[in-house]
Amino acid sequence: MLGDFFTKFKKEIKKKWKITAFILVGFLFLVILIAGGDWGYLKIYENKVYPGVYAGQYHLGGMTAAEVKGLVENFNNRLWREGIDLLAVDSRGEIKKIEIDPFISSESVTPPVILDSDDLAARALLTGRSGSWWERQIAPWEMRLLSPRRLPVKTIVDKNSFFELLDDHLLPLSDQPHDAAIKITQFNPLSYQIVPERPGWVYNNEQVLEKITDNLSALSFELIKLTPQEFKPRITADDLSKLAGNLEAVLSYGDLSLNYIDPQTQVRRDWTVKREQYGAWLAGERDENGNLLLGLKKNEVLEYLNSLRPLVDQPPQDAKFVMAGDKVQEFQASRPGLTLDAVKTFEELNRVFLERNYRPAEVIQTVGLVVKITESQVKVTAINNLGISEILGVGITTFKDSHTNRIKNIANAVKRLNGTLIKPGEAFSAIKYAGSFTAENGFLPEDVIKGDRILKEIGGGMCQIGTTLFRMAMNAGMPITERRNHSLVVGYYADPVNGNPGTDATLYEPLVDFKFLNDTGNYLLLQAEIDYKKQQLTFTLWGKSDGRKGWYTHPTVSRWIPAGEPKDIEVDNLKPGEKKCQNAFRGAVASFTYTRVTPSGEKIDRVFDSYYRSLPKICLVGKTAATGPPTSTPAGTEPLPLELN
Repeated sequence: MLGDFFTKFKKEIKKKWKITAFILVGFLFLVILIAGGDWGYLKIYENKVYPGVYAGQYHLGGMTAAEVKGLVENFNNRLWREGIDLLAVDSRGEIKKIEIDPFISSESVTPPVILDSDDLAARALLTGRSGSWWERQIAPWEMRLLSPRRLPVKTIVDKNSFFELLDDHLLPLSDQPHDAAIKITQFNPLSYQIVPERPGWVYNNEQVLEKITDNLSALSFELIKLTPQEFKPRITADDLSKLAGNLEAVLSYGDLSLNYIDPQTQVRRDWTVKREQYGAWLAGERDENGNLLLGLKKNEVLEYLNSLRPLVDQPPQDAKFVMAGDKVQEFQASRPGLTLDAVKTFEELNRVFLERNYRPAEVIQTVGLVVKITESQVKVTAINNLGISEILGVGITTFKDSHTNRIKNIANAVKRLNGTLIKPGEAFSAIKYAGSFTAENGFLPEDVIKGDRILKEIGGGMCQIGTTLFRMAMNAGMPITERRNHSLVVGYYADPVNGNPGTDATLYEPLVDFKFLNDTGNYLLLQAEIDYKKQQLTFTLWGKSDGRKGWYTHPTVSRWIPAGEPKDIEVDNLKPGEKKCQNAFRGAVASFTYTRVTPSGEKIDRVFDSYYRSLPKICLVGKTAATGPPTSTPAGTEPLPLELN
């Protein structure tokens, strides 16, 4: 009996082991099958987006990153071609269709709204491939079979530029509200009126932008309907009545100033906004604590700032550097593109103005224009092997109201100087590179003063060249080896800040030259430019910085010398009674200090003293038959010449 029991027991155990083994083998086979299928699935989509990933209604499954990017770029192209269509209900309840082209904007050199194709391609490819090992195995199947993933497309928006576009289209459909305003009718004594507020209906730009970006992030161009909202003024006449007591104190701080420094040439421009002008911009506003303050109207200030745009905005410029022999035949410096950021400039100007409400002992009167910078693609350093890479110094003079021949002579010298390469250790000579000042070299006759005589002489106007070179060399920190001031005070060369003489340099071939030494150990390049519209001459010295610096003070005049009594001089080269006159010139004793900081850090101050003789008003008069021989200056006593205005 016991033997039968054990035999039966063994059979049962053997039967159960077979079942268990079968189950284990089946389970193992299933695991291998699933793992193999999973591995194969993952392998198929190794560099592709998993099925079940969407952008809007578009299935991205099976796409490569490049294909996803291409899909989004197609939408960017459509955005470029077609723009964005809106249905706007105006203030009278009428529905109007408007089309917004997001690629037209005065505030930005790039589109103010664009879809980020790179971002979507990266996120789509990563979807289902992050998290733990188990999550990475399950997610691809879950997305395909149970729960698809929808990815919003990132939109890049320049709000200021896009809101400007919206305003162009929506403001004409709005019934604009008006805050109460102060209108100054007289400044001395102060008199003003308060213009009452008015409610209106306007579109909320933030909400409009949100609807547009929601559409675009789903790759949809569905028509959007906009409805204006009632808008009540923020500042009432009662508010301004309480604020008017601050008006006289705010105005007492005087004019506002704006300035702009060119990031490449470091040339500064200044604008003065007098109280008669900003008085028309006054508006009430509240600070973060709800306190009423006098500020500036945004739209009026933006209109003024945009009028400055032609003086600031410029496209990016790639460098050019073409040699011809020992001279640079074609040179164009790389320079960044600049765009005035009128909105940010207004915000800074208004911030400074609001400070006046707190009646500080000292106030900021000057605000720098805010600009956006776009870098050029080709730099100077990439296209020359002479080490020329940056601006070392700039010199500027004006030739405003010059005679035609004088301007032509200056332009001729500019053409001869532009592109000059100055070797390491070379003493640069203005006459060597700009001259000789002869008719054969294209120079024309121009009036000059020689003693008491007014004469035509070839090459008049070259002192403009010498003076501009002098200022350039000092700003570049170069050692000045030869310089002589004019014999008379000439308005062309007055200091632009205080109007004093002293920072000029004359040229008169072959006796008087202007020279400086290139002790940088590298080549220097002289870029000469003439701007006929601004009537301005600009010389720029390019090279490789060795750490030196240079600057000079505004000249001071210790003594002015009266011009003296007018003189009439009879000459025989004019018709009888004909008169030709030149203006009187005051003499002066002037000086300024030129400071150089050498590459080793040594500071060297050099005082330039200038003596300018006086000259009365002199008129040459054609002699009549009754008079004696003409008066003339004795030979050998004539001072060096000076070109006339």
